[in-house]
Amino acid sequence: MRVARNILISLVAVFATASCAGNNSSSPPDQETPSQEASVAPTVGDIVCGQPFRAPAGGALTLTAGFPATVSAADRMVTGTVEVTSQRPIQGVASPRAAAFLVREGRVVTMPVPQDMSGVRWDVAAGAVQRVPADAALVSCEPGGAPLPPGRYEIYAQVVVTPDDGPSITSVGGPWPLDVT
Repeated sequence: MRVARNILISLVAVFATASCAGNNSSSPPDQETPSQEASVAPTVGDIVCGQPFRAPAGGALTLTAGFPATVSAADRMVTGTVEVTSQRPIQGVASPRAAAFLVREGRVVTMPVPQDMSGVRWDVAAGAVQRVPADAALVSCEPGGAPLPPGRYEIYAQVVVTPDDGPSITSVGGPWPLDVT
């Protein structure tokens, strides 16, 4: 009886989670969503399509980037370089590319490009710079994935490093301006 009860509780949790995951609809970035914003300020890992985004302040890593200032709306991707400076020595593993995404009028409009590559070893001295490439999609993260309309956007980049001696370090850099023409 106890096993059946635990299975039933697990199934209810799975169905509840699945039904919440399917309700991630939002209005286009240039329209306001009526009072559906979370009351909790976003944290480093909170990159949700159509939702407000504000980069957290501070962090163990400082990110600066070089992206083109202008790209064509016909392009599907913009590529740049992210320079990661550590305030302390870090030995660990990180993705070979930074996760980049676009924000317009304070809302996430593209998601980081999926990466299926293995992590790479980092051995960075305090104050040293580690350079990594970054790609940002120029296709909306909304259902249908239409090309972004022309206009002013902001690029952000996120880097996650898992040190050998502790928990993961997640840092976000940006915004860097991008005009889509």
